[in-house]
Amino acid sequence: MNRTIRLISTIIILAVTIAALMSIKPLMQQIYPLKHVDVIRAQAEEFDLDPYLIAALIHVESKWREDAVSKKGATGLMQLMPDNAAWGAEQMGIEFEVQDLLDPEMNIMMGCWYLNYLSRRFSSFTAALAAYNGGQGNVQQWLAKEQWDGSFESASDIPFWETRTYLRKLSYTWSIYRRIYDKELGD
Repeated sequence: MNRTIRLISTIIILAVTIAALMSIKPLMQQIYPLKHVDVIRAQAEEFDLDPYLIAALIHVESKWREDAVSKKGATGLMQLMPDNAAWGAEQMGIEFEVQDLLDPEMNIMMGCWYLNYLSRRFSSFTAALAAYNGGQGNVQQWLAKEQWDGSFESASDIPFWETRTYLRKLSYTWSIYRRIYDKELGD
């Protein structure tokens, strides 16, 4: 009798475990949503970026809120500063008004353009991501003064706590988007 109860208990535990594992991905997709897939895919391809990174960056920057505006004025999904966006639009040769940052297509296009610009400007992609958060001038200064070498491994040397935390959070979120959305954005 004891053996039967243990066998039934084991089967129930196994069934519950399998059910829990099967429900993790949908739960994670609720916590880490994915929107604007076609726009992200197209702009990531256009600007030679990983679409999962763009999804992660949007999640970290705005939690997918198209109307997000930070205390400093960063606007939209990818939290672009209006001055940077105006400069970027000029570089791209496109018309631009600040309210365009609330348009997901325009915001994602400009954010991808800017991240691509930063990736060409800095010697490491980690430094480009740090500049996206902490500003180009600050990152150039940290690198020039050898306060930070531009690598992810030495991110703890970054003088700004917010930028150090941003890189860790972005890296973690990027890995989650790659895992839970498999091939939905390309590959």
